[in-house]
Amino acid sequence: MWTKSVFTQSIWLLVSCQWASAATVDWTSITTSRGDQLPDFSFCGYHSSDKEIPSTDSTPIVTVKSSSGDQTAEIQQALDLAAASGGGVVRLAKGTLHVSSGLVIPSNVVLQGAGIASTYLAVDGLKVGIPVLSLGNGTASRFNPERSTAITDEYVGIGAKTVTVQNAEGIKAGQSVFVSRAVTAAWVRDNGMADLVRDDEPQTWIREGVLVQQPRVVEKVSGKKVTFKVPLTDALDSKYMSPYLAVYSSPPKSYEIGVEDLSITRKPSCSGLKLNASSPCAVAALSVAPWTVDSWVRGVNITGFNSFLEIQSNSSRITIEKLSLFRDADTDNAAGYPADISIQGSQVLIRESGQYGLSTAKAFAVVTQSGTPGPNAVLRHETQANIQQLYPHQRWAHGFLVDDTDASASFINRGTSGSGHGWSINAGVTWNVRGDVQIQSPPLGVNWGVGSTGKIVSPTNGTMLGTGSKVTPQSLFEAQLSARKT
Repeated sequence: MWTKSVFTQSIWLLVSCQWASAATVDWTSITTSRGDQLPDFSFCGYHSSDKEIPSTDSTPIVTVKSSSGDQTAEIQQALDLAAASGGGVVRLAKGTLHVSSGLVIPSNVVLQGAGIASTYLAVDGLKVGIPVLSLGNGTASRFNPERSTAITDEYVGIGAKTVTVQNAEGIKAGQSVFVSRAVTAAWVRDNGMADLVRDDEPQTWIREGVLVQQPRVVEKVSGKKVTFKVPLTDALDSKYMSPYLAVYSSPPKSYEIGVEDLSITRKPSCSGLKLNASSPCAVAALSVAPWTVDSWVRGVNITGFNSFLEIQSNSSRITIEKLSLFRDADTDNAAGYPADISIQGSQVLIRESGQYGLSTAKAFAVVTQSGTPGPNAVLRHETQANIQQLYPHQRWAHGFLVDDTDASASFINRGTSGSGHGWSINAGVTWNVRGDVQIQSPPLGVNWGVGSTGKIVSPTNGTMLGTGSKVTPQSLFEAQLSARKT
């Protein structure tokens, strides 16, 4: 590991010297004719990146040593004991510990190994629909808002923080809200998605009435003006929608959960197997459960899975750091390509992570799913080939950043792919991407590519700035965070 680290640092020093004369771009001045701005990605990550991930050098509550047989129950007992004691570290000692699907880490507990080359979780048993290791125990249950009020602005652009509501009575700072709007037939039609056909069968992009939502916290209320802590990542256009603000109380949340300094390995490998939701091999190695917040994965290696990490809906403020993934078999794409990391939550930061397995194993490196709300950011991600892409997958996710990477990125209309994935992303940004880039903008949206120095893949109609040369700042996320803290 030290050898690789030194080598990587040498590359970055060389690149920095080569690009010393890069043009400076003022990201705050990048706007559309309607006032859309680049999303503010600085709120991604653990505690909105306002806090560092805590050091976990403290004495562990429990240490679990390697022994013969399946140790799932023993590890779960240690995790529950730590939670009952008020939280702390459960340390897995050096060696190989055999486990099966179903480990759940409670709030205020960190599962920590002795290092990626010292502690191994060998996954012997997989269960359909149950990840090996879950951060939190939330579920994706539906609930009704406590109250709602119409948003009356004619147009609210990407990057705006304030909306005008019909009735602000009862809305106050600190409340959780959804900025919501129902999909309309006119919006689908004018995005060119009303007549998708595949194999002579009509395909539905997004059904009329489906909600596109942005979870936010109220920062302040002044008259009928409501301001959010995190700017919006999708526009609200009264010509096509009737947006509203929905106040809600969330189900119980899981929080302050960490997984770090260990390796997870599945043998026989699931990597490359045909996608099949009813197969045990469809489960993820790691899952950030719904309603898990302010949690992290740091310094973890995972080998032999088809799905390595899933970040589920309504999870938020999550940091994934130095997560190394290894596909150890080529992909059978008879049912599509697998994803290394899937994002359905918001304010997720993935940094200094990547796919280090076979360069011939085609896969989506990081995907967003249907309607994934932003902001979400991927910083300095690594892949082994252009066939491993950072690739919003389907149906109008919004507010996604690919930042300062050699990997390839694709923000496009996927048309009839899948079951009619169509426009996969709005308010997407690539910044200083050195791999292949394809940026397309939907008719009623915008995606940006800034400082693209790799191949520009056609067709491209996105907003491209500074193409062919690196721009400064080197990282949009880091620059936005620095500016917000100044």
